[in-house]
Amino acid sequence: MKGVVAAPQVEAVEAGRRMLLAGGNAVDAAVATAFAQGVVDPQMNSLGGWGVAQVYHAASGQHLCIDFHGWAPLKATPDMFAARVKRKLRFDLWEVEGWANQLGYLSVVCPGNLRGYHEVHRRFGKLPWAAVLDPAIELAEVGFEVPGELADLWQRPPLQEGQPSMRDILTATPAAAKLFTKNGRPYEAGELFRNPDYANTLREVAKNGPEVFYTGWIGERIAEDFARNGGLLTAEDLREYRMRVGEPVRSSYRGYQLTGNPPPCSCVQVMEVLKILEGFDVKDMGFGTADYWHVMALAQKASFVDRARYLGDPEFQPVPVDLLLSDENASGWREKIIRNVRFAVPGVQVGEPAHTTTVSAMDAEGNAVAITHTLSTPASGVVVEGLGFMFNNAMQAFYPYPGHPNSIAPGKARATGIAPTFVFKDGAPYLVASAPGATKILTGVLQAIVHVLDFGMTPAEAVSAPRVHCEGEQVDLEARAYYAVKDAMAKKGHKVVKSLYSFDPFFALVHMVARDPATGRLTGAADPRGRGGLALVDR
Repeated sequence: MKGVVAAPQVEAVEAGRRMLLAGGNAVDAAVATAFAQGVVDPQMNSLGGWGVAQVYHAASGQHLCIDFHGWAPLKATPDMFAARVKRKLRFDLWEVEGWANQLGYLSVVCPGNLRGYHEVHRRFGKLPWAAVLDPAIELAEVGFEVPGELADLWQRPPLQEGQPSMRDILTATPAAAKLFTKNGRPYEAGELFRNPDYANTLREVAKNGPEVFYTGWIGERIAEDFARNGGLLTAEDLREYRMRVGEPVRSSYRGYQLTGNPPPCSCVQVMEVLKILEGFDVKDMGFGTADYWHVMALAQKASFVDRARYLGDPEFQPVPVDLLLSDENASGWREKIIRNVRFAVPGVQVGEPAHTTTVSAMDAEGNAVAITHTLSTPASGVVVEGLGFMFNNAMQAFYPYPGHPNSIAPGKARATGIAPTFVFKDGAPYLVASAPGATKILTGVLQAIVHVLDFGMTPAEAVSAPRVHCEGEQVDLEARAYYAVKDAMAKKGHKVVKSLYSFDPFFALVHMVARDPATGRLTGAADPRGRGGLALVDR
């Protein structure tokens, strides 16, 4: 097997497959997939978004986290939305007058995706830079039939009262309405969607690299448009934007080594839950039993207590990673769980909104990569005329008042639920798991890992098995859990809400790739809760 790629979009996975067939490695495949995702899922990702990557390069032994978080514009202030707050919404979002933090030019943080993709490829790719953009350019130019899931998204009402609908987003700016609607009507399933403007933008990037975006004519056009429309993003923001490149956070679980991206990502929280679970014999409890899900739910909830206390941008405040991953911390939480001590999640937890996407990949050379990137929830509606892509709206996930760990500050990255996680066995990559899906990203990723390591599931079984999610007083349980389990958990004191769907996208879309430690055989799986794609390429 030459390589494996898993991602939520079939068309984007095909781009990665083309790279492997052309002699590229997992990095080429992942970056090509990432670019294609911006074409075929344009409210999940684009050049106007941000994200993170984790890469293990077998030949050199390098293992890096390349984090390209969006940062608040340099003109942003901690109180810029404070006087306009109307109310707090679910998922720790906030309604501001005129949806100013959710819709339009003030909602945009400085995008990092292009810098990130280029850095990942520059360091570890094999194929020419232009080659990894070819599939995305072709998709944008020729077009693709709108899949049912994307058509459903474009017709979606507000996620909750106090948020804009997708129609509001698609028509927020004249350029957005022109690109994504036909006389104000979103495209329907099966209709051909073409985006020649984005094809031209990507051609410029293929020819000139990221500088055309950050310091060249594309950046100038972006800055001019934002200035005309009251936005804060400037040419200086684009020119001064910097990624964060460094070592991953490391932990262990039952003899396996874990690695993840550092804060403000949530990989540390994944590891903290696993550290708590390590003291329980979950295999003996039995998968899907009330005892198992009771312990899993409380371990998750415990981690959200610490998340609320500590998680933020480490360049603006200390995040005590060693404390969170310590045996003492895990032991303390285990004692509370065993004694069924009640505890509450304090303050505000900030989760990555659901409009995110991901790609996981491995190859025969031993390389492993995950890229998780986003436009936030689900995008700002801002399209600069002629560029063909929508910008993020990540400002809405900052705390709108000063003095909080996640308050707005110039150049600051917001906390995120993004959590691509690697599992190593005997020093070599064994599993790569990543997902979109709000704070359910981290609970989905950690449960998929438990499914493999504790219950011996295959990747396909691991991402498909029913899940539980708990980040506060409510425990969300997928519909395939037995009603007797729900009743038993209620008797243990849980407020259980059972999903109406057997395979509910609410619980995140985990995409996993794996290497058999004994045979070296590659495999993988796309979460059936979405329409994900998987490519396995023979030598």
